[in-house]
Amino acid sequence: MKRPSWPLVMALVLCAALAGTAYGTLSGWTHSAYIKLRRETRLALGLEKFWMRLPGPGSTGTRSPVACPDPATTRVLVTGGQSNAANTNTKAASLPADAEVYAWFNGACWRGEDPMPGATGKGGSLWPSLGAALTQDLGQPVLFINGAVGGSQVGDWLDRRSGYLDALLERISAAQAQGYAPELILWHQGESDANVMPDTAEGRAAMRAQLDALSAQLLAAAPSAQLYMFQASKCIGPRRAEGVEAMRAVQRAVAEASPRIIAGLNTDDFGNDYRWDTCHFNSLGRSAVVGALTAPLLDLLRAPTLSGDAG
Repeated sequence: MKRPSWPLVMALVLCAALAGTAYGTLSGWTHSAYIKLRRETRLALGLEKFWMRLPGPGSTGTRSPVACPDPATTRVLVTGGQSNAANTNTKAASLPADAEVYAWFNGACWRGEDPMPGATGKGGSLWPSLGAALTQDLGQPVLFINGAVGGSQVGDWLDRRSGYLDALLERISAAQAQGYAPELILWHQGESDANVMPDTAEGRAAMRAQLDALSAQLLAAAPSAQLYMFQASKCIGPRRAEGVEAMRAVQRAVAEASPRIIAGLNTDDFGNDYRWDTCHFNSLGRSAVVGALTAPLLDLLRAPTLSGDAG
């Protein structure tokens, strides 16, 4: 049987969503219920996932590349995961004019300001403010290699049809060819998976296997880097309102199993005052996360570099 096309499935989902919205005036239809319906409709019809369009050469708009900093003195950080690692803040961060913060994208260096090149979204992000704090203390340029994809699950990164992981790995490889060796991989992901992961031993084991596999590929691409894995699961809907401890436990378990992975900041601790929609950080949230993150990252960047054969 020929599989239905995406326009057809989206039409079906839209009809269901409209019906659900009307019903919701009486029954409390929620965003998470709509997401669940959309997912189950796709699976029932045997369709592939609708992959997010990745940032391409035109995504930088009218911005122009800038001269790259000296690779010998530049500190290099990779960022990835889902929307809270992308450009989802409602306000762009203010980057001081003299801050030596850069982004590597499309084979060139760009000023490290929002929206950060390489990540999805058109708003603000965590990284310019973090870069400014790091470079001020280190007295060295900071270059980000960004690749976060809003709404993505760990399994999406492992499914090569999405293009998510390949795009980031190619970006890392191109930067390394120019002498920029990543020292830290900052990975903020878990909100989407927390909404669908069964809270059973089997569900947690499956999530653990996926996150282990993704981490291994990221670390193989950057032999001198450590992976800083945020503990993150809080998002929209009652299931994730306070975060999901089962998801955080998986993230910690993955970190504890490898000397190259750090169990990082638990951003679920930043409640709704720090988020514009109970999920994505607002400017207050960005300041709080960067404030909590700067000191531990400085400690890691000042520590001896890992050897390429680290386990």
